[in-house]
Amino acid sequence: MQADVGSPAGRPLDSRVSSALLDAALREISEHGLEKTTIAEIAARAHTSKQAIYRRFRDKTDLVTAALLEALRKSVPPPPQRVSVAQDLQQCLQHTAAVLTQTPLGSALRALVPCHREPRLAAVLDEAEASQRLVLRQVLIATPFEADMETRIDLLLGLIYFRLFLRGTDIHDDDIERAIYLVLGLIAPREPMPPGRLPGL
Repeated sequence: MQADVGSPAGRPLDSRVSSALLDAALREISEHGLEKTTIAEIAARAHTSKQAIYRRFRDKTDLVTAALLEALRKSVPPPPQRVSVAQDLQQCLQHTAAVLTQTPLGSALRALVPCHREPRLAAVLDEAEASQRLVLRQVLIATPFEADMETRIDLLLGLIYFRLFLRGTDIHDDDIERAIYLVLGLIAPREPMPPGRLPGL
């Protein structure tokens, strides 16, 4: 891919280069963290130049912020089906856990947790949480579990964040299922139920 450096003033920026830069920035942050990632390395990974980056972004933080926001936009959990509260919660939390463990976005978010004092990055971390909380609110609203909804959401997301961000341990489907039973005030079964077998609530 060729950089669009040196194009005449006013020429539209090449969207393919922009997309490659966002992807490269996300992967560099996920693999090396913010401090060790450089503009030069992002440009090299995107097969373009530093000048192409500075035509689009003020600095590295602006580029990383844009990359995270674009990745978040693409990773929003599917909407609730409104058949079973428990199943909708399971769908949302499994999606969140998969994003945080199996994609560059998850690794990038974990790498940026220590950077929460940087306002632009803090805003992205807040946006990541807000998008997850919104879907969970959509699941719980207008149900018997709407009471203390924000605390229920804290407990469910807290399980994932604590396991992955603080302890660095895996989280499995049966962990999510058990947490849902506890938060909804149900009695967890002795053995994890097969996927899709949570009771309709």
